Amino acid sequence: MIKIISDSTCDLSEELLNKYDIDILPLHVVMGDKEYIDGVNISPDEIYVWSDEHKETPKTSAVGIGEAINLFRKYIDAGEEIIAFAISEDMSTTANVMRIAAEELEKEDKIHVIDSMNLSTGVGHLVVEAAIMAKNGESAET
Repeated sequence: MIKIISDSTCDLSEELLNKYDIDILPLHVVMGDKEYIDGVNISPDEIYVWSDEHKETPKTSAVGIGEAINLFRKYIDAGEEIIAFAISEDMSTTANVMRIAAEELEKEDKIHVIDSMNLSTGVGHLVVEAAIMAKNGESAET
């Protein structure tokens, strides 16, 4: 079986995440002197409000290596293969963090990290399409 995972920049609704059984690795969002976990203790609406009020774009930091390892291990231990999507490597080191997590688990052959070369809806479309393909029995190589 194939498990689809994405970082939180895919901006998919809870409805789509549940429908396609997609897990999220949240990025960290830095707004002023406070740090939040995207989608956990701050919502997109709150980010937009802060950005409008402060006339600046919040900073982000990649997912933590421990967070990636813990999520990946859950599915690897269950015998699943993982396809993990990340925000464009031109914008974040998230894809590299995911690759390092795969190396730490010694499962580079079972964890396939995809640099989406995109952000937001662009990532989301790729993630949903991969989830549909996995649900239809396609292999990770496809």
